[in-house]
Amino acid sequence: MAHLDRLTEEVAREGWQVTQRYDEPHPLIHVFDRDIPELGESVRLVPGPTPDVWWFRSSTGEDLAPHTKPIQAAKQITRILIPYVTAVRAARSHQTQTTKPRRPTPPAVPDPSHAATIAGLQERFAGVVCWWGIYTYEWWAIVPGGTQWKIVNAEDPDTLVQQILKARNYR
Repeated sequence: MAHLDRLTEEVAREGWQVTQRYDEPHPLIHVFDRDIPELGESVRLVPGPTPDVWWFRSSTGEDLAPHTKPIQAAKQITRILIPYVTAVRAARSHQTQTTKPRRPTPPAVPDPSHAATIAGLQERFAGVVCWWGIYTYEWWAIVPGGTQWKIVNAEDPDTLVQQILKARNYR
């Protein structure tokens, strides 16, 4: 876990917040923006091609850097997160303020039914990244479109489908 600790230090230097989850079967760190805790990147340490080299691997399966290069891994994490964080911040700046009651802290383990819904949405819309916002209690998607991506959200999966279709037609 010393290598994950070093990576934790480096991503913190990059300005990210980090939660260490060492009690899981496969220890990891979760990297996120302080203002957008519901969106982040989980990083594990996995065996590399040779016995003496381990790799930092993102939740999407991307090998970020060898364990000897935590600074490089931190820069890769920043590269991955910046477009998403920027999109969420832009979306929030354009939304009107609602007076929804504050919701309780979400559970540590995601609802399994959400995983099935997300898989179905992503299968239906190739290239679209979908998720359930455990803090917002809303469905979210990032819809790619050339050099510009659009982030959409909805209170239920059917409405999210409509939002995705609208975002694709807008391009």
